Amino acid sequence: MKFHDSIIGLLLVAFGGWVLWQAQGFPDMPGQIIGPATFPTLLGCLCSLGGLMLIWEGRKMSPHALLSLHDGWRIGPRITCVAVAILGTLLLAVTFEQVGFPVGGTLLLAALFLSAGLTHPKWIAVSAVFVLTVHLVMTRLLYVPLPSGFVKGLL
Repeated sequence: MKFHDSIIGLLLVAFGGWVLWQAQGFPDMPGQIIGPATFPTLLGCLCSLGGLMLIWEGRKMSPHALLSLHDGWRIGPRITCVAVAILGTLLLAVTFEQVGFPVGGTLLLAALFLSAGLTHPKWIAVSAVFVLTVHLVMTRLLYVPLPSGFVKGLL
């Protein structure tokens, strides 16, 4: 399935407008020209501008169908990958505190690799190394409190 660029542009304009609306509620910082609302306002303007450009170019290039269904997305393995991504994310969201990010993220990424047909054991190692690297960067450098779950004492 392919969405027309103007639909994606419309979503970007709506998102940019929402960000602008939310940023206006941020308090000003006394004595500062650049406050907490500056960068969200800038990003909201850029999203809206990019969305308007997508709408303009999309309607100019192909003004016909807004949605086209491609037969390639009806292939079984692709549907399986989408199902694994959605169901795995929901399962991880429900059990996130108990399982933790390192174990849950590794299992989800390995399941996605396996459902995509990447069955070599190196993909399990890639998923473990990637998730552990993200966990360590988020918890040690950025101080984001991600739950460790089963491996609480080890990390």
